[in-house]
Amino acid sequence: MSVHGEYGRALEALMICVQRLDTSAGSRWATGLAQVRSSQSPDLSTAAKACMRVLDSIDAERSLSSPTPPGPDLDPLREPFVHLQAHCRAVLGMTQSATDD
Repeated sequence: MSVHGEYGRALEALMICVQRLDTSAGSRWATGLAQVRSSQSPDLSTAAKACMRVLDSIDAERSLSSPTPPGPDLDPLREPFVHLQAHCRAVLGMTQSATDD
């Protein structure tokens, strides 16, 4: 499995969930995610940096990087968001604590 392939799969999984939101924010996020496909960037690091900006925008409204609340009220974006965010951080050589400052 290639790093590019895994990035693409993680990105597509989040895009599908975002598109299901049927909100203006969901539409905006889907557009942003479509623009950060690795095939549209000169390299994966550039795509991952741009993706992190979109993820930050999503997180600002949905608080998906905060601890998971218990129970059935889980945000359907949380799991694909966290997976893509972790993948982007790995591509960029970032640690969790480096982004929490």
